[in-house]
Amino acid sequence: MVHQLLLVSKIPHKNYIQTVSTLQALTGITSPQTISTYTLVTKPHNEFRPKAEAGKVNQIEQYYMKCITTWSDAASANLDISQPILKHDNDSILVDRLFMGDDNDRHWTLQISDIPVAGKNQTCSAQTIYESTLVHHHTKVKDQEKIADEKDSTKVEDAEDVMEVDDKSFIEKNSSSSKKKDSFLQFLEDLGYDVINQYWLSGIRFFHNDIIIEIFKILIRDDETSVSNDKIKLKLLDDSNEFQVRAYINVPKSTDVELINQGAKDLSKFQDFLKNLIQLEIPDRMYMDSRVMSR
Repeated sequence: MVHQLLLVSKIPHKNYIQTVSTLQALTGITSPQTISTYTLVTKPHNEFRPKAEAGKVNQIEQYYMKCITTWSDAASANLDISQPILKHDNDSILVDRLFMGDDNDRHWTLQISDIPVAGKNQTCSAQTIYESTLVHHHTKVKDQEKIADEKDSTKVEDAEDVMEVDDKSFIEKNSSSSKKKDSFLQFLEDLGYDVINQYWLSGIRFFHNDIIIEIFKILIRDDETSVSNDKIKLKLLDDSNEFQVRAYINVPKSTDVELINQGAKDLSKFQDFLKNLIQLEIPDRMYMDSRVMSR
């Protein structure tokens, strides 16, 4: 668990080089850390929506959960975010589907976040984040239903446990089969969650004392054109090519008032220092509310 103090902003693509150069001079980091992640957004199977009754306060909450792992294929290595990503570019971003190759181990971070603290005099967003990291070992498994399907010429080609949110054929077979798949999707299903979305993130990270600064772009699936079965085509979530910016401090405990106050002051100074370059702001807390009941 961490208590995160956060400010956010966005910059146009043309300001990227200037922003990076400024942060390199400020932090002394000439080679910023690369960020390359793949995230699944999940929702509980069974939503708990208590009946609202006068005088009754219900403390049970359900949250959307993010499952984050490393994006580490050839596409992530070759992607240069300093260059604009054009919608109809000939050099398409084609990423590997997860769990299509040999057996592999993959680290996943499961993350649930509470709604940020409310208040009129907030200098930054303050939010408690709960997370746990696990190592998932995947092996491809064929059950009897899958084998029978291979003999049926009317069936869709064998997708072998593809990590793909909208792969309905896999989900339907997986839920009806008596033999469970050894996959992360099956783990989430057993845990009580459904995958509802996914996205890829690529960017860089700087460190300035306790402040972490991230500059990145978010990519999503592009299904407008068909590609090979082992690849997924990506496109920008924001066609404007703008970069998202996050500046945050992680405090180990939400009860450590001294560290939280000091972190808020450090972020405020950092915000003022970069005001002519980046307009760091407090994000709307309602957009960061991941409670199921609020959606």
